Amino acid sequence: MMSMNESEIEIQTTDIPALIVETAGEEQQQPKGRRASLMAAVRTRAYNSDLTRAHIALMEREVLLPHKQLELFRLVNRHYRTLQTWHDQYTGWRIQRGSTVIRLVRHLSTATPGYLYERLKDPKDFACLTWVLWFAENRQLTGRGNDQQFLLSQLAEQIQEQSSHGMDSEKEFDFRKQADRYSIQRALQYLEDLGGIQLVDGQTREWVEQTPDADVLYEFTDVIHSLVTALNPESLATVSAQLNGATTNLQPILLPGAAHSTPDLVRAWRAILIGPALFRHDDPAAFAALEEHADEVANELLETFGWLLDIHRDYACIVRASGTATGPVTSLSMVGASDQIAMLLCGAIRRKVEAGSWLAPDQYGCLHVTTGDIEELFYSVRERYGENWGTEARNKSSRSLLNDVYKKMRQVGLIRGPDEAGNVLVLPTAARYAVSYDDPGEEKPAGRKSSKRTAKSTRNTAAIDWSEAGEG
Repeated sequence: MMSMNESEIEIQTTDIPALIVETAGEEQQQPKGRRASLMAAVRTRAYNSDLTRAHIALMEREVLLPHKQLELFRLVNRHYRTLQTWHDQYTGWRIQRGSTVIRLVRHLSTATPGYLYERLKDPKDFACLTWVLWFAENRQLTGRGNDQQFLLSQLAEQIQEQSSHGMDSEKEFDFRKQADRYSIQRALQYLEDLGGIQLVDGQTREWVEQTPDADVLYEFTDVIHSLVTALNPESLATVSAQLNGATTNLQPILLPGAAHSTPDLVRAWRAILIGPALFRHDDPAAFAALEEHADEVANELLETFGWLLDIHRDYACIVRASGTATGPVTSLSMVGASDQIAMLLCGAIRRKVEAGSWLAPDQYGCLHVTTGDIEELFYSVRERYGENWGTEARNKSSRSLLNDVYKKMRQVGLIRGPDEAGNVLVLPTAARYAVSYDDPGEEKPAGRKSSKRTAKSTRNTAAIDWSEAGEG
């Protein structure tokens, strides 16, 4: 088992029912004005608590549906104007509100390469997701919007046909291939979990496994159209060119016009709220604005969400109190082998920096290394700690396991890459982690010594720049 001695963050709030009980016995002695003041304070606390829950629900849930999250749906609906006013001031995002779905429509100012969702594992998964949204919108535009049901075979046929119109054969879909079938399955499962489609009849697994005559009937819901947005062709072309460039896909991507159309501080708010962090490397002007208004942003963040702002020389991120997340917040855990290996690698990287074995961080606190450098550390970590990992991780090839670790580290904002040339950009957030395993068996009575190992943090996770890596 792996654990880490992180700094505990406690957000203490007054217990409103307790306050009522405590004051109830004093009501007869208190003047009417005093009682009225106390009750007003109770109502204010309750209102602020509800408003905080509404803010967090909008941020941590991709959509809110009345049949799935009725209480939160009503809460956001009730505070809609206050919530929208807040976003008008700080993020510029719009709350899309209807009778069947509520969604915070977020806009990026920068494109972060390599970021993955848990359910979508491969670039073709995202491509399938986009094609499904196109399929839904196309049916609406061609007058078939009232017929929300469709067969999976029809969807696959349309996607395969449309993808063949491009110039890049690698982007074409061929659903005779098992890998492409898994991609569309993951995209559909993501939309089903989100409430955008629902299964009417059939088993998707049978279609994926190419069982003879297998097909699946799905139905679009109102949610699906709330997910469709118009793409800016200029932004799309810029991002595509940079992400597909052999030497440019590790570089920061500030979307065309963002620096002129979106104020610096608004871009900062967007980056820290979307996560995993705002890096000075990505948007120096936005980071400078955040530093200038750090106290104001920190106070607003705490008052609005109950979250803390963690700002350092080269990056800033949000810190939540342990166990308070109500939605999918991407972070490392102590359970998964990939998570453990990622943290062990971070510790090994720290030691390389401390020893001066690698080139010093650049002006933005980033380390420029190669896959060969990372592989050397990985093999060392696996040899030393591999016996502590689960059976699945131990049985995987080093190449496959390292690719899983790369995905995890990209997802949580620790690295970018590798690119086609084998370059890796290690972000300054990697300096947050340094862990090691302990063997508690020595504390066991003789004859009952356990070989089970746990892990502890060798440094406080709040210390955090490469320049401070040797301290503590």
